[in-house]
Amino acid sequence: MSLKLPPRPGAHALQWLAGFIFLVATVLVVSPVRAQTSDDDSEPGVTPYRPTVSNPADLSAPGWFEGELGGLRTLNQDHSRNDSVPWLLKYALDENYGLLLGGNGYVSQELPGVPTQQSFGDTSLEWKQRFPISDHAAFGIEAGVLVPTASHDLGAGKAQWLLNGIFSTDLGAAHLDVNLAETHGGDTPPQVSSWQTGWAAAISRPLAGNWGGAFELSGIYQQGAPSQSQALFALNYNWSRQLVLDCGAAYGLTHAAHDRSLFAGDTFLIGRLR
Repeated sequence: MSLKLPPRPGAHALQWLAGFIFLVATVLVVSPVRAQTSDDDSEPGVTPYRPTVSNPADLSAPGWFEGELGGLRTLNQDHSRNDSVPWLLKYALDENYGLLLGGNGYVSQELPGVPTQQSFGDTSLEWKQRFPISDHAAFGIEAGVLVPTASHDLGAGKAQWLLNGIFSTDLGAAHLDVNLAETHGGDTPPQVSSWQTGWAAAISRPLAGNWGGAFELSGIYQQGAPSQSQALFALNYNWSRQLVLDCGAAYGLTHAAHDRSLFAGDTFLIGRLR
């Protein structure tokens, strides 16, 4: 696996600077006073799903809108590069039922010697249900559809149906999330199956002060296409109970996987509906 980075013109640095400014501006807009005050006990804390591939079985606080926003840069072994701005809006009807609306607000692909393609990304809508086992463990199911809203062949191309099974449990101070997902549909070549299986297992735990960390292994299997897997390392900082910042990196473990990726983002409380 080569660690040589592809050349980056100055315009790309400006794009990432603009993205960083946008992320900081979002933090300041959604939480202008929380940086100066202690946690508001009258408001619930957030339940981050990012930055790992796997999701926990838990939902966000019932009756409250919760948002996630981030930036992701993926560097591939052929010196191509993909950028995206993933987002997610969460709303729980109660502690066991909720809705997830998400996708990519921006996606781009750059191949050596080819003009960069950019577009709005695909959009997903899912129903989520939690099945508690005990105070420290639960199963979960997420089911929905991915709508192909991206252009320039930067997304699925056709609608995909999504189903994800989740098991979450506390292991002392640590927390384990295991996901097994099945996706059907999309625009696939004739020799490649329209069914895709994804798996992920993440363990996270608090570190010193307001810091926390996570390690995750994940992968994708699709008949007719090379299997992919990656290892992810992430840090999170609890700015307050209502705002959590994160950053990290992922490294491809198979030849078909990306070389490496970098990401940063935040999870924030938006407001109460009822």
